[in-house]
Amino acid sequence: MALSSRIAFLITVALLTVTFLPSLSGQDRILKGLVTDSTGTVIQGVSVYLPAYGTGTVTEKDGTFRLMLAPEMTEQVRVIFSCTGYLADTITVVAANLPGQLHIHLAGETVNIGEVSIRASRPDNTTIINIPSVVGAVIPSVSGGIESAIATLPGVATFSELSYSYSVRGGSYDENLVYINDVEVYRPYLIRSGQQEGLSRINPDLAASVHFSPGGFSASYGDRMSSVLDITYREPEEREGSVSLSLLTSSAHAGARSRNNMFWFLAGARYRNNSILLGSLDSKGDYRPRFADIQAIAGYTPDRRTRVTLSLWGSSNNYIFIPRSQTTTFGTIENAYRLYAFFDGGERDRYINGGLALTLGLRHSDMLSSKLILSAYLADESESYDIRGAYSLSALDKTEGTENNPDTLLNAGAGSWLSHARNRLRAGVAGLTYKGSFTRGRNNLDWGIAAKYRGFDSFRNEWLRVDSAGYTLGADGEGLTLTSWSDNSTSLASFTSEAYLISRNSFFMAGRQWELNAGVRASYDTYYSEMLVSPRLSLRVNLSDRLSAYMAAGSYHQPPGGREIMIENESGQPLLRAQRSYHLTAGARYDFIAWDRPFRFTVEAYGKLFNRLVPYSIDNVRLVYYGGNIAEGYSAGVDMRINGEFVQGAESWFSLSLMKSEMNIPSYSSGWYPAPFDQRVNFSIFFQDYLPGHPDFRAHINITFGTGIPASPPGRDQWDIWFRMPPYRRIDIGFSKILVGPDRMNKDSFLRELVAGFEIFNLADIRNTISYTWIRTVRNSEGETREYAVPNYLTKRSLNLKLTARF
Repeated sequence: MALSSRIAFLITVALLTVTFLPSLSGQDRILKGLVTDSTGTVIQGVSVYLPAYGTGTVTEKDGTFRLMLAPEMTEQVRVIFSCTGYLADTITVVAANLPGQLHIHLAGETVNIGEVSIRASRPDNTTIINIPSVVGAVIPSVSGGIESAIATLPGVATFSELSYSYSVRGGSYDENLVYINDVEVYRPYLIRSGQQEGLSRINPDLAASVHFSPGGFSASYGDRMSSVLDITYREPEEREGSVSLSLLTSSAHAGARSRNNMFWFLAGARYRNNSILLGSLDSKGDYRPRFADIQAIAGYTPDRRTRVTLSLWGSSNNYIFIPRSQTTTFGTIENAYRLYAFFDGGERDRYINGGLALTLGLRHSDMLSSKLILSAYLADESESYDIRGAYSLSALDKTEGTENNPDTLLNAGAGSWLSHARNRLRAGVAGLTYKGSFTRGRNNLDWGIAAKYRGFDSFRNEWLRVDSAGYTLGADGEGLTLTSWSDNSTSLASFTSEAYLISRNSFFMAGRQWELNAGVRASYDTYYSEMLVSPRLSLRVNLSDRLSAYMAAGSYHQPPGGREIMIENESGQPLLRAQRSYHLTAGARYDFIAWDRPFRFTVEAYGKLFNRLVPYSIDNVRLVYYGGNIAEGYSAGVDMRINGEFVQGAESWFSLSLMKSEMNIPSYSSGWYPAPFDQRVNFSIFFQDYLPGHPDFRAHINITFGTGIPASPPGRDQWDIWFRMPPYRRIDIGFSKILVGPDRMNKDSFLRELVAGFEIFNLADIRNTISYTWIRTVRNSEGETREYAVPNYLTKRSLNLKLTARF
């Protein structure tokens, strides 16, 4: 699709939807509303208190509250909104004439520049971190989206700017839970590299709240061993819309609410083409990535106790690559090499998925509520390529002043390779979930039961042959030896039943306020016929108005999924069982004032033990599992973060993580060895600034540094031979200017805001390594065999332009 037609399509969709959808209104005898901070991030646990009557409530996870007013409340009622870490706010309402929906903003006033300013905070519920839902639109990054913000948090590491995948505290990509509106989200299964990955399932234009826990999360969340990311899409308060255009991703969204406040609708569409970025890779050719998705959610509220929502989503990610040549220079000043290769053939991949979720929410009383969720997910993925190449590996003359500098000095090897794949996967998941909640005062009881069907069918046939002067010949000089191969098919069909029970209590003891979250989760899956029980506990205490401490502990299981059951070329493999981990986390949070602005320092120490692990290796962003439940391991470290308004009205943060993660395979390895995602040090900065006196011109910078993770040559055991890849270092910077804002237009104008910006990715033009291509030279001039690790570099410096209009 051409750029001009793409732009016209997005603009037409947004304008027609916004123009013809009805507007809002509404009222009731119940005091209800939404509490957010000054950036629009919802705040959970805000006290809504009526001092004259000694009654009140607290906001729920999505920031909403509902408070029934007694019949005697007929005059003006004073309402106080308060929460630790925010400035209290007081309003007065007339009980006999209540507004339909209150929208309360807490925290200090920030400079209104028409652009969203980011605020990240940790609410008072132990390990959960609350970050702004709009962060993906502000932080400069290649992939964009909510995951870019997650990657800046302590304990989180990313190794490719092209991928949405992230590792948390030494865990793999598959160990992270993601929810959108209480429905689990699944990653593509056959993805091998970041350039194939396409669009994230999370649309930042639609998000209302973002909660992330790097470990020690409660029993209400499912079974994964590392982290949980919980996204809630918002309900529009009025007619709204936006169109965003850029050289990478273009999007449009629209939403509206009916006049009687009973119906609402929110939808978004996106299109991404990252061929400009891929053109900076060493592999040159014709890149044709085409990624698109659409998501919609609609709600119906017939009365104040009933809510029905329907969510639909679908995406189509297509990746075509016709390679032509590759030139890669690598090594050191003393030993520098250059690989030149030319190719024939091509690659065609397709990843299609979609689903729906129907939710019925019931509020039986002010204390009791329940929710019933019916969901389904389908995926169809295919990967096909036949690529033939010939290469020449040469040593470079780095001696200054010689006639060869910087040309090649001698040929170190020559050969060819041939790669082939015909891979296919179909997956289907259907589930029915019931959740209930009972609240009385500051105590809460949550429970839930669920039934889920999982079905996977995968067919894999792929092989690679690298030939260098007879290297691929068999031992007798005849026959052909493949460098690597995989030819298998796998099927899984199982039913899973789950249940959880959680008690959340707030109480005073020894003159201090305590909060306790104790729960247990149980599940049974017919695939491995094993009952899994996971007790989980967290406790927090306020030591002072500014200092609090907390701890969390629990057991976490991870049943076999689609990728774990794709064991490479192993027959007679015993049935996989759930992997297990045990978390222990302790932390403290200190709030302080500097330069008359609020800041927060958080430190968290953790330890995780693993057993029944399925070991794996990393190939770019693909995880290759092998051996069954034969490994054990541990991760331990410290995470630190400081966030606050270093510049008035613009919040920034600094994150530092120190970690050690190791594995052991008692029946094979001779001892402990670094886990595949053992990144010892990770440091990240997100910083916002604006021109003094011109707050409509802002700059955003995103800096990441992470030490290298282990890598091993193909065909060698990870515990036997390994080395560390170079550190991942990257600087992305973005600038934005408000061309049209609230202070520059008529109040009746259809256009609310127009923002132009540009981003510079990889500002320092650092060549980061994501993986290696291994080349062996045979019978060279010295009569010896050598292996060369040719790095596969990520993207070079590039520029992106953006234009966003909000209606």
